[in-house]
Amino acid sequence: MSTLIASLNRLLDSEGGNLNASAFTKKQKQELEDFSRTTRLITITKIGRSTQYQILNRESIVKYIDVRQPFLETQLDSTIPTRSRNIALDSDSKKGQSTHDSCYLLIKAWDDSVVWQDRTNTMHPAKQTENFGLAALCITSDQCWQTNTPIWFIENQALFDQNDWLPDEFDGCLIYYSGQLPNVLLKWLAERKRSPEIVLFPDYDGVGLSNYTRLLNSLHADSALRFYWMPDWEYKLEKFGNAEVWQKTRIQFENAIQQLESVKGSNDNFEKLAQLSQFYGRTLEQEAIWL
Repeated sequence: MSTLIASLNRLLDSEGGNLNASAFTKKQKQELEDFSRTTRLITITKIGRSTQYQILNRESIVKYIDVRQPFLETQLDSTIPTRSRNIALDSDSKKGQSTHDSCYLLIKAWDDSVVWQDRTNTMHPAKQTENFGLAALCITSDQCWQTNTPIWFIENQALFDQNDWLPDEFDGCLIYYSGQLPNVLLKWLAERKRSPEIVLFPDYDGVGLSNYTRLLNSLHADSALRFYWMPDWEYKLEKFGNAEVWQKTRIQFENAIQQLESVKGSNDNFEKLAQLSQFYGRTLEQEAIWL
């Protein structure tokens, strides 16, 4: 429910349709003032040192609320998805809680020894990769799925499609994500040790480093985390770095570096990346690994 709708409902429920300003938060008062100015359906009056909000047209306010909030929370079935609930309450799927309760891991593996297991099921992603191009797993909280080999998270589809960049010693599985790591995934990784090692290979920009700090702060205590440094990344940053992405994500980048230093998650490579990125004014995208 929006703060404006909540405020109007409080006015409707009040005796005489009026309340003092002390009944509302600063944000609610601002929204009521905007509402009064654009609709003339409530008045705002100074009475001594206090301010009073008074309904002028109850019927019109009820209609206004009905249009913008077709249902009350108590009228909705508990099984309705969150975003559908938001539409019913606020006519906006992303208003209120808008995150999903699950996410999907897109997995590739080539070694038959790679196994995913929970209490009752076993998945062999190499066989599914051979037959269907990938394996997929729906994850939610309180699941027991885990694997016996390292997990590599990669940010861009090109590296998921073409895999000849992988180091010779690679023996785990690739998982593709786009942009920000989902909160559902971070929560899932925090619940238990899912793999012997988690490896993150993102773009070397503000978003990529922010995802690394989010992982570092979320992983289960028994989990190991590693940032993957592509060969000759220093040369590639100077030669092929992207100045536009640097400008767009610079604040995120600098904040992430500070966070790494504060939790002692930094190392020589991160320090060098910070120095070189600021010196060249560039970031390095993943796809440069082939250059």
